[in-house]
Amino acid sequence: MNLILFRYILKQFALIFFATLFILTAIVLLFDTIELLRNAAKRENIAFIDVGILALLKSPQMIHIILPFVTLIAGIIFFFKYSNSSELIVMRAVGLSVWNFILPILMFTLIIGVFDVTVFNPFASLTAKQFERLEERIGMSRSHPFSWSEDGLWLRETRDDKTIVVRASRVRQKDNEVFLDKVSVFELTKEDTFLQQLEANVGVLGDGKLILKNAFVIDPIKEDSYTKAQAVVETDFNLERILERFDEPRTMSFWRFPKFIRFLKDSGFSSINHEMYFNGLIAYPAFLLAMVFIAAVFALPPTTRQGKFLIRLILAILSGFLLYFLSQVTNVLGLSQSLPLFLAAWGPSLIVIPLCISALLHLEDG
Repeated sequence: MNLILFRYILKQFALIFFATLFILTAIVLLFDTIELLRNAAKRENIAFIDVGILALLKSPQMIHIILPFVTLIAGIIFFFKYSNSSELIVMRAVGLSVWNFILPILMFTLIIGVFDVTVFNPFASLTAKQFERLEERIGMSRSHPFSWSEDGLWLRETRDDKTIVVRASRVRQKDNEVFLDKVSVFELTKEDTFLQQLEANVGVLGDGKLILKNAFVIDPIKEDSYTKAQAVVETDFNLERILERFDEPRTMSFWRFPKFIRFLKDSGFSSINHEMYFNGLIAYPAFLLAMVFIAAVFALPPTTRQGKFLIRLILAILSGFLLYFLSQVTNVLGLSQSLPLFLAAWGPSLIVIPLCISALLHLEDG
């Protein structure tokens, strides 16, 4: 294929794609701002600037969600624009097939999909965490006391007049109890004044309390340290709350999933939700390609009748939504382990892409 023609098609589609992305993002941002303003109106002393920042911090996550529809709409506009134009007629007249016309668009979409997963997703996960922190700070949501890092699990809780911070290098689940290895407990006042520190090799987290065996206690107030056979720390931490917090993979970077999934498995927690989300991210570029193929099937065949144009437009949009709905269904089946995770993530794209290629071969090559 001629390089100049390749660049021309690529440039035209990129302009339509980014224009569509800008418009849809602006619409979503507007509705998110309105919804956040409604929630802020129920609370006191929340500034409009904070609401605006919240909406901006949420927008990267929303871009990831709407990107398949941006790809579909941009593809429909592009293919409809050129299906009856003299440019496409000339291309076909000189012997270029529909595949030469689609190839630059497929390559552009693939690059966008890979960029979204490997570069934009880590950025979106970071803004999602900032969104949660700002929500907590201005009082629009409850605080999330759990976090995970390379050092292990961190828990934070405020009770009565003091704050408790717990760090464990390893976590193990057994029945309804959680066993913590190499535990450190820091007790602070609400003003973050250090009260005492407890260190233990093993801790057992049950309902309402954390039991530390052979705990080493450091008391800075009395300037003393000693060993205690059993130390009990009152807490609201429990297995249910930990599992609830772990079910939020959207705030995690694509590159951190493998280590975190391994951490969950080693700890005895279910990793199915994070594995499903991770597989979905890997299959995301193929999902975008499927949207391009749907747009091509319905928009590329030339037509001069207005009624036929509207029917094809409606069918293209409905097919795109049907693919999205199918991906949600297979996602649920994957989470329930009714389908293997690979099939749940890749199945919709692997079904739609061959069907669309067959349809294009039939329409274009007879």
